Amino acid sequence: MTRRMLATLTAVMTLAWPGVPAEATEPELAISSISLRPDEPVVRATGSVRLVIDVVARGAHGVRGVTVLVEPGRPPAGAKTVTAAEAPALPPAKPVVPPAKPAVPVVPPAKPAVPVVPAVKPAKPVVPAVPPVKPAAGYAFTASDATVVRPPVGFHRFRLAGDGWETWRFNPRVGLSRWYPSGVWTVGATAVDRAGNEVKAYTTFNLRRETALEGFAVSEKKRVRVSGTLTRLDPYGLVAHRPFGRQPLLIRFREEESEGESEGESEGESEGEWRTVGKAKTRPDGWFDRKVPKAGDGVYRVEFASTTHYAGDVSPGRRPRRN
Repeated sequence: MTRRMLATLTAVMTLAWPGVPAEATEPELAISSISLRPDEPVVRATGSVRLVIDVVARGAHGVRGVTVLVEPGRPPAGAKTVTAAEAPALPPAKPVVPPAKPAVPVVPPAKPAVPVVPAVKPAKPVVPAVPPVKPAAGYAFTASDATVVRPPVGFHRFRLAGDGWETWRFNPRVGLSRWYPSGVWTVGATAVDRAGNEVKAYTTFNLRRETALEGFAVSEKKRVRVSGTLTRLDPYGLVAHRPFGRQPLLIRFREEESEGESEGESEGESEGEWRTVGKAKTRPDGWFDRKVPKAGDGVYRVEFASTTHYAGDVSPGRRPRRN
């Protein structure tokens, strides 16, 4: 009899107790995407490139629920890699944006400058980034380097029904400069839940050095002659730029726009479309000089395609100078 009464009392308390919902489970710990801006960083002779890294995760707990490590090299073998294109967390961003706009008019119109003040504070970490000149192997970015992007005022967390995704935005204090190794870099994100479980995800990007097509000239006689020099940011830091030899180039041509010629063009091409009319290769001193058949009235340019370590460049379009 006593056991039956205890069982009945327990059942009644379980049904009536509002503080312990039957489905009070936290979202499954996961990372859906890692994206960064700029997505193709290019370092130049001066200054540095500052990354903004967004990690979309759910189930992360605490101020250090998500941490990020950026370092040269590729991810570990067999590691999970994600990209921004795989982000199912982006749909919740649609309701996030509209509420953000009405949130501004809530403040009296006479004080539009007030929201600007918080935006100035994140800019202060830019100053400490100057002292480190020589890089270390990698930098671990934690919550102290990040702004947690959560639902704004008026957008309740339960509106994420079944998702629970959050964007953690990292603004590293350290910028990438010419002193860092170029090539493949890895962004590794780690999310930790309340129980201490963790998941890791990785994405990669190429840190490239700038290149420049200089002294580009086009002349025309029996054939069209294009010439110039390709330079690159000196990887050894001795000078700003050095000749970039033995590199392939594309010579491109675009017809001059003229009235009454919008129809009857060759199949697959349209007015004003750039097309390849020749190829060139730089000499050891970076110089190139190439003759191609006349392509008609229009402009020529030279293009250098980006590589793993160096950014591409496109010369200005020039009309042939007739000799």
